[in-house]
Amino acid sequence: MCPKWLSDALWEAHAPSLRGGAFLRLGVKGLDDVIRDFPDSGLVIIAGGPGIGKSVLAGQFIYRGVVDYGERGVYVSFSETKAAFYASMASLGMDFEKLEREGLFHFLNFFISRKEDFSLSLDSLLESISKFNARRVVCDSISVISPLLSEFETRKLIQVLKALVVNMNALCVLVCETSSEAKSDELGSLGFVSDVIILLRWREEGAWRVKELEVLKVRGVPVEKGIYEFDIDRKHGGLWVISPPKPALRGGRWERVATGVEWLDDALQGGLYRGSLTMVKGESGTGKTCLCIHIAANSASRGEKCVYVSTEESEDEVYHLLEEFGFNLESIKGGMRVIRLMPDESSPSRLYSFFDCLVDEEKPSILVIDSLTPFKYAMSHERFYKFLRYMQSLVKANRFVLVATSTLSLIEETVETDIIGLFDNLFILRHALTDGAPHKTLFIVKARSSDHQKTPLRFEVTTQGIRTVGERAPMTAT
Repeated sequence: MCPKWLSDALWEAHAPSLRGGAFLRLGVKGLDDVIRDFPDSGLVIIAGGPGIGKSVLAGQFIYRGVVDYGERGVYVSFSETKAAFYASMASLGMDFEKLEREGLFHFLNFFISRKEDFSLSLDSLLESISKFNARRVVCDSISVISPLLSEFETRKLIQVLKALVVNMNALCVLVCETSSEAKSDELGSLGFVSDVIILLRWREEGAWRVKELEVLKVRGVPVEKGIYEFDIDRKHGGLWVISPPKPALRGGRWERVATGVEWLDDALQGGLYRGSLTMVKGESGTGKTCLCIHIAANSASRGEKCVYVSTEESEDEVYHLLEEFGFNLESIKGGMRVIRLMPDESSPSRLYSFFDCLVDEEKPSILVIDSLTPFKYAMSHERFYKFLRYMQSLVKANRFVLVATSTLSLIEETVETDIIGLFDNLFILRHALTDGAPHKTLFIVKARSSDHQKTPLRFEVTTQGIRTVGERAPMTAT
């Protein structure tokens, strides 16, 4: 039965019928990997609590459709003005005003206070979609209308809207307000009629609130994992789903990147493989930072791009060490970027975002993180492992070399086999004495796919840099 406030002719003319077999891309980073077969027509529900990013995701759906795929869009707001919407989206790099000037986007603003108002608004919306030939439509927020209707009327309304947009070959996103937990039972009849349901929610983790996206339903497509973390920032153009990048296919011979430390390259049979992760672990004062600075500076001196992320020393302190070791700052500054990072001042999601953007912008040959220890103490062991897993995927997908340091306590700590297992190479640095003379040793515990030197290397740090001393040192007691 058709609701009285909706015309019988409109209801009869558009009986629900889904057009199957076609899919579209959202254009939202990470989400297209999560939902590979997104229906090209029908209804999509984006639900969540206040401030979680529903309108941002809905805006991206429209914006990326126009910019990336040439699909015109219409955005209907029942609560926000055009000026407020444009300003909000512009802060994330989406210029809707330009799209409107070019005739690719249309914004509608309706004030709904009674059922009859929505009937008129629906007519205007359908007319706009038809005249504008829009493929993507957003209604933000359907929760403004729901209190005016009964459960039966709401369901009939959604069924009619779905039939109309499908027959017009359009995909319509309905933004829905829920509690901050965004539970599926809060959707009511919307959940049954919709083709796709995406829930956005907050989750407490230590001192931070983590944003989560759940793909609850995609009609006709199995949903495997379902729940993913996400973040919102300008560099990603709004919301992006934090999913590990896919490793690049390795073709031909494996390429090595020299460390520039001759005796270490000899021990490694030529250097570190591109797309590998190296952990440099040692007690305080064993030369971890000095070794990494040499690797980074030597890379920059060869004309390769290197990024040095310091979590303990400032940029000035790193540059001072470079000068102390005799490196010409003018010759390497163009190829070496030093960044100071405080892991305990950023949420886990922002750390993912930082490194994702850094790699995308800089495209480094070598990335140094000195040190991982502040990351370890800024998050739980489980989160630290997940973070390193993400970094591992980032390295493999972009084929650069990651060298990271970590502190080893004077009283030997238990080796975290799960963490160490993520790294291709492991170097242990130690203080040692030989015939009463102090020096340091570097032991290559593992170097994946390499016939590396199996005995420790004896070295010292001088104002001229790192150099070997004497013959190979005997392994010190551990």
